[in-house]
Amino acid sequence: MASTRRKISRAALLVLLIVGIVTAAAGLLELPIQKIGLGQVSEANDSYLSRSLDKAVTGFLVLSGIKTGLAVIEGSEVGIGFNLELGDIVQSVYDYVDIAWKTALAGGTVILLTRLALKAVGLVDHWCLAFALLAVSMMLMAKWFLPERSRIQRIMRETTFFTVVFTCVFYLVFPFAIAGAAFLSEKITDPLIQESQRSFENIKDEFTITEMSKRLFPDELKEDEGWFPGLDIKKKLEKTGKHVKKQTEYFKEQSRRIAVWTLQLIAGYLFDSIVFPVTFFILLFVVTKAALLYMFEERKHQSLKQEVAALIEGLETSFRKKEGGRPLRLKMLRRFRRFRR
Repeated sequence: MASTRRKISRAALLVLLIVGIVTAAAGLLELPIQKIGLGQVSEANDSYLSRSLDKAVTGFLVLSGIKTGLAVIEGSEVGIGFNLELGDIVQSVYDYVDIAWKTALAGGTVILLTRLALKAVGLVDHWCLAFALLAVSMMLMAKWFLPERSRIQRIMRETTFFTVVFTCVFYLVFPFAIAGAAFLSEKITDPLIQESQRSFENIKDEFTITEMSKRLFPDELKEDEGWFPGLDIKKKLEKTGKHVKKQTEYFKEQSRRIAVWTLQLIAGYLFDSIVFPVTFFILLFVVTKAALLYMFEERKHQSLKQEVAALIEGLETSFRKKEGGRPLRLKMLRRFRRFRR
């Protein structure tokens, strides 16, 4: 009676697993999985990444405009009877803006790659779930129908463990790592990024080509158009010296402010795109793997006991044959037999 009931329960479990494999491969199990809360996590992650990408693109365009104006002025010169290079005046500002521009570009690229990775995970996660259920089925069949093949059981157990780990990574670790990064970003780094982008947007009109030309090439420094242009060199030198000193102080102050905004932007994108997601991913992966190892640990110990017991049983049989069939009463062997129980 007990044997019949065991066979029925095993058959029912295998049928249930086969149905799960087919429905998982067809993507039908995605609906109940999304209903239990993972759908809300996925939507929140997609919304967060979409907003972050829009902000990164907006900041990148603002910085591109500022960089274009500075790049034009950097190679310009003003004539006062001789040529005065202006690249040294705007060089520090240009360098900081260039770093901020590269940071916005890299941050937007990482965010876009993260969105693509989430979409790729959404395409393969149900297949990984199907393989995990298939591995569980094969492990159970090896345990039920091949009890003496310990090597096959061990291989199937390890295969099941790794497929379950990958399934948990796709369904739990990766989405919740992005969700945790989004939560910390909203509280910590997002204000820094928004403040820097607003500051750059506020000064973008000052660094257009037209405004920079008006500032650096005022009318009083241009060549005279009279009969004797360039004769009053001393007066021009005085005006130019005052003007250059004034513009140097202006760009020095702007350089200090832009340096602070650039550092905020770098720190914000670094933590937003790399530090927070990677940290959450590692923590969740370690916890998930530890939980799965705990679940599979008992089976590992049972398999080890079976292998050691089979080895001792073979040794005992060989010793008995050598002793003419007399029972071997070694304390070590009795201990191993107790260990088997």
